[in-house]
Amino acid sequence: MREDVYRVVKAFSEKKVTLEPEAQRFVDRVVRDYERLGLNLSPEIRKEVERLKTTIGELCIEFQKNMNEENRRLYFTDSELAGLPADFIKELNRDSEDKLEVTLKYPHYFPIMEKCKIGSTRKAMATAYDQRCMDQNVTILEKVIEMRSAMAQLLGHKNHAEYAIATRMAKSPVTVKSFLEDTSNKISPLAKKELAKLEAMKRQEEGDEPFGLYDMRYYIRKSEEADFNVDYETVKQYFPLNIVTAGLLQIYQDLLGLKFKEVSDPDVWHPEVQKFSVTDENTGENMGYFYLDLHPRDGKYTHACVCSLQPGCLMIDGTRQLPVGAMLANFTKPTTEKPSLLGHNEVETYFHEFGHLMHHICSRSVFAKFSGLRVEEDFVEAPSQMLENWCLESASLKMMSGHYEDTNQPLPQEIIEALMQKKRAFSGLLTKRQLLFGLFDQSIHMREKADTAAVLKELTPKVMEGLPMLEGTNFSASFGHMAGGYDAAYYGYLWAEVFSADMFETKFKGNVLSKSAGREYRDKVLAPGATKDAAVILREFLGREPTQEAFLRSKGL
Repeated sequence: MREDVYRVVKAFSEKKVTLEPEAQRFVDRVVRDYERLGLNLSPEIRKEVERLKTTIGELCIEFQKNMNEENRRLYFTDSELAGLPADFIKELNRDSEDKLEVTLKYPHYFPIMEKCKIGSTRKAMATAYDQRCMDQNVTILEKVIEMRSAMAQLLGHKNHAEYAIATRMAKSPVTVKSFLEDTSNKISPLAKKELAKLEAMKRQEEGDEPFGLYDMRYYIRKSEEADFNVDYETVKQYFPLNIVTAGLLQIYQDLLGLKFKEVSDPDVWHPEVQKFSVTDENTGENMGYFYLDLHPRDGKYTHACVCSLQPGCLMIDGTRQLPVGAMLANFTKPTTEKPSLLGHNEVETYFHEFGHLMHHICSRSVFAKFSGLRVEEDFVEAPSQMLENWCLESASLKMMSGHYEDTNQPLPQEIIEALMQKKRAFSGLLTKRQLLFGLFDQSIHMREKADTAAVLKELTPKVMEGLPMLEGTNFSASFGHMAGGYDAAYYGYLWAEVFSADMFETKFKGNVLSKSAGREYRDKVLAPGATKDAAVILREFLGREPTQEAFLRSKGL
């Protein structure tokens, strides 16, 4: 840590020199960020803060390592896996007793939870899933919670949640807890109605067996199949990657007033990677560059993300350093028989992540510290979450689709309408699940120490409309967000969704290809980057204070 830099900037800030607003914000943020590391405290306290921080980091790495190495197997007879497709069964190994071996990894876990007809099998899988790493990670997490609290108190905060949220939009854990509890209360009538429907379905199929959390995925799938009749394999045939990419790029260019041009013979890290330049469609000004790296390969991240390779900012000579970003994804590679085909959820992911890329490219900050994606952490997802709506609108979906055998045939309107209806299906219960995670996160990080199992046992039935946690489980042992940078921050997903819904409904609903609304969005939401508080950005874009009403309507309330 550069104490010398802190002292100089702190001394300068105390002179109260009149600066441009962004420059003043920069000085204030540098001082704030150094003081959040304890540089305004005694050497003894700073040393202890550094020790705690290092130890917490090491424990979080161990937590994640245990998750990555988890390899428990369960064994079932063929009849215990009734309902699973023959292709799925065929791929499973058999033990010496001819039982089928399954792991708790996603490719096994989710198909079984969604398609297995046998309730006891689903319960066994769910129990094992929520017991992952319990022997090691419960102790680690509870130690980390205690250390986070100790460090926060040394830095002048009541608890870790207060420390973590102080620099975010929400400002305080009291605000966050109130938001989560208020949202839970508003969602409850819808969630109860949905749960009653699922319970009735289970009674019809399985008799008087009580409904559990482990039944949810199975009966939601059955209900959706009956109500919407969406064949996802058919849907994929309308989303060849090249057609999706061409449509997506055109939509973003039209919406934001930009021009993309693929760079020929680029210097890239893999032959599959494409590089594009971005210019303003009116002035021709060069805005930056982005890379698309869309297929899986060994050694690459397995999730989709956007990486900032170079921030945009003004240089000392007055020229602008151009932002450069990369989008990484893992879309299936084409074969000799078929092109790369995307599921609808992958189209949403593509559109979402590309939104982050545009936030990075369109930012016009003076200082690199305020470039694009460096907004408050509980706002950063809102712009891209808003853009996911384009994947449920007829006009934009038709631009991004075309059957791989005849690309002049876009996604049929009846499928588009079914996808739109499905988006709202069981949104009450699914939102409740997110609220459970968020409330658990806040609860454990507002304490000096926490018995995670006891917290979950109390919270689960309260939030999940009476459904209890499974006996002998503790999902916090595999709740990777708690050791992956989302401590006291999980609420941010729903928090940002409230603003994304408000922005979409106010400016774009029924008008997703509006160039004027798109340009206003670029100028008022993307261009400022982190030069203004997110609350100010939202107020200027919406023309009023944001509300929760659009979010609730999006859930069917």
